Amino acid sequence: MKPFENIRVADFTTMIAGPGLGRILSDLGADVIKIETPEGDTYRPVYAGFIGYNRGKRGIAMDLTRPEAREIAYKLIATCHVVVENSRPGTMKKLGLDYETLKKIRPDLIYVSSTAFGTKGPDGNRPGYDPIFQAISGQMAEQGGLDFPVYHKIAINDEFIPLIGSFGAACAIFHKMRTGQGQMVELSLLNSSITIQSSKFIKYKGQNRKSIGKHDVIGRSATDRLYQGLDGKWFYLYCAKEEHFHALCRYIGMEELITDPRFATAGARKRHDNELAAILQEVFIYAPAGLHALLLILAGVPAAAAQDIGHLIKEDPHCKETGMYTTIDDPLFGKTILQDVTVKFSETPINIQRPAPLHGGHTKEVLLEIGYSKEQIAEFIAQKLVMTAGKD
Repeated sequence: MKPFENIRVADFTTMIAGPGLGRILSDLGADVIKIETPEGDTYRPVYAGFIGYNRGKRGIAMDLTRPEAREIAYKLIATCHVVVENSRPGTMKKLGLDYETLKKIRPDLIYVSSTAFGTKGPDGNRPGYDPIFQAISGQMAEQGGLDFPVYHKIAINDEFIPLIGSFGAACAIFHKMRTGQGQMVELSLLNSSITIQSSKFIKYKGQNRKSIGKHDVIGRSATDRLYQGLDGKWFYLYCAKEEHFHALCRYIGMEELITDPRFATAGARKRHDNELAAILQEVFIYAPAGLHALLLILAGVPAAAAQDIGHLIKEDPHCKETGMYTTIDDPLFGKTILQDVTVKFSETPINIQRPAPLHGGHTKEVLLEIGYSKEQIAEFIAQKLVMTAGKD
């Protein structure tokens, strides 16, 4: 049995941060029903991204601004154990879909609310997206410095908050199993962006806070940075221990650096960092980056070639051997390779349940399950209370 098998989730989320939470619950066996507006999730046009954040779910579409459609939603929610939403504070209340309303329909409901800034404080009603929190939380400045903050193309906060949210949902489900109580679970992108930097958010008397951020940063030191090879490509070298540095010196054929007063200790290497970096770069430029990375690993030095995602998907033998990816039949793209379910269990094998839904792709299926007749559903469609698409 899958961890969340027989758990039904009503997913009212859009974009990345919210749908990612529902995706994790679906990956772990939950029946996640994505409920969209007549216009659909605003992230649908980014279809490749939409697939990644909404795989495994079933999809229905309805006009929740109309009371008749909300009654349909209420009937669905009565069959659900969890509701997830990531609207701006007050939006769900206007629609009659807030926690206080829905717990009257299902008292043991778990309601997971993911907002931008939280529901309190002067910024509570501000809209928020990943780059906004990269800037606000200090992530950009920490990477590039205040004079040249660096934007991260990977939506690191949007990717991280589903992990927190799914853990919160799991804890609430566990609590419900023990007590029968439902509850509201709140999280925010601001909190997420700070949590992901928890080792930085510390202040104490006498602290000397310094940031090494700069716009062209390629590492922290000569033995913890990127180097360029003969082919113009890059690899990362990381000497975490003294034994790594000694192995590095042997690899480059310069064992004398081990006892050289400039580099014999970590403190000395820090004082002469630029000199050591220049020596290493002069050696590394005479062979391709990938070859250096491979030979360094064999020599006992942590290293890795900088490679793109396309290479990882198509060629990386370790990713293939360890089951990092799986293939599904997507209704628009056909055979599609996706990251497989992250967590592996010895006794409860899990897999992606289905591709991401078409807009309203399971409307008829879901409404039939909760007790509506085919004639009623046809009338709902005619009145444009609900929408359907694809093979339903």
